[in-house]
This record gives sequence, structure tokens and C-alpha cells, in this order.
Amino acid sequence: MPGRPPILIFGFLLALSCLSLVAHTQTPEAARGVIRLKVKYKSGETTRELPRKRFFLIHGSLDENKALIEQIKQGTVTSRECFYRSQGASDALINWLKENDCESVYCRLIEDKYLGGPDTVPEFKTAYEQALKELKTAELARRWLSNYLPAPLRDGYYNSKQQVIDKLTKEAENRSGKPVMSIMTDRKGTAYLTDIEPGVYTISNLGGAETERSSILWICEREVKPTDLAIAMRRPFQLSNETDPKVKCEIIEKPLPVCK
Repeated sequence: MPGRPPILIFGFLLALSCLSLVAHTQTPEAARGVIRLKVKYKSGETTRELPRKRFFLIHGSLDENKALIEQIKQGTVTSRECFYRSQGASDALINWLKENDCESVYCRLIEDKYLGGPDTVPEFKTAYEQALKELKTAELARRWLSNYLPAPLRDGYYNSKQQVIDKLTKEAENRSGKPVMSIMTDRKGTAYLTDIEPGVYTISNLGGAETERSSILWICEREVKPTDLAIAMRRPFQLSNETDPKVKCEIIEKPLPVCK
């Protein structure tokens, strides 16, 4: 621009940059969705939250995932108690797993009281004594004793469930061409799925979640719309083992088996 003062050129360029910024702010990226999942179940006359259970978000409606859903229903995993009894676990170990709602011994740090006295878990005591010979110090032996348990007692039940889940999630991803999201509920039975592409989804725990008396499998449909966390907090997606006409769900509840 020959003949024009530098200050006019600077003003012109500044105006162009401002227009570009305004245009950018007026065309934001597409909004994503959020689900606040709240899971409860009724046991007898008491309603409880379902803690530390994993749920999966699968692309597609119940109808679109019909073949996958049939596979989910056919999946069989023995109960926690029956699995550990089949491996020769003591009543003390089975009770420890049940009281802590654990699928493997890795889910809790093992306290000293389980290594001696009235609360002794024989498997823990044996593993601790082996660990102590190698690690030399009591604290290290207690912290690492899980690694000295036989593999089936250590995490065999968890691995058997994980094999079923891995097979189902792989099948779901092959069918939809999109990844399966997963999340675990906290101690209050709450979980958050964030940064979700808007659309219709199937939500399921893929394998029955054990409660005091039964195993509960949820297979539900949820439409995800662009929203933010503040709105999701006020409008949780609530799952229960009681029928709710506002929630499109198939709930399969079975009593826990009697172990041989």
C-alpha cells in the first residue's frame, strides 16, 4: 500500500485479526455429551448403591446391537464363591473376599490381623511366611504376599470374568467400528462418562454384578445429546433392578447359585 502511513496499515491488519477471532468464536467445535450414571439395587427391603462395578458404553441402539446382546445374555461366569470353592479356598478367604467385595486379592491391602489370631486367613499366612523368607522384612512381606499365592487364588476369578468381557467388547468394536468406553462406579454407585459423541448407545455391565443375594445384568439404551457436566449432574441416568418405565432397560436378575 504505497503512500499510506504505517499507522493506517497497522490499524487495517488489527481489524482483520479481530474479525478472524470473532468468526472463530462464533463457530465452536461440536458439543459432546456427558452421562452421570447412578446405579442402585433393592435387596429385601433395603435399597443400596452398587459400588466398584464396571459399566460399558457401546455405540448403537438395543435393536442395532441385537446379536451382541444375545451373546451378552449367553455369557456365563460362575459366582465368586463357587469359583473359589472349586479352587479349594478356605472359608476365611471366601469371607474376606465377600466382606471387601473383591474379585481378586489385589483389591485391598491385607492387614496384619489376617496373618494371625482369630481373623487369620490360612492362605494369607502361608504366603506371608514364604514372602518373609525372601523379602526379609515383615512390612514388605505383608505388602507383597499376594504375589506368593497360587495364581487361581490370586486373581483367577477376575481373569475368568475379564476374558468374557474382552471378547464382548472386541465384538462390539468390530461391529460398530468405534471404541467401547468403560467406567467404574465409585463407593456411592456413581460414575461419569464424558466427552461422548452424540448418538444412541447401549449401556451394560456385560456380566452379572453380584449382590448379597443375586446377580444383576443391565442392558439399557440411552440417547446422548450435547450437554455439559452441570446439566448431567442434575439429570443422572439411574439404573436399578426395579422396573422404571422412563428407562429403556432389560434387567436380568438371577439368584446366586448354591456351590457344591
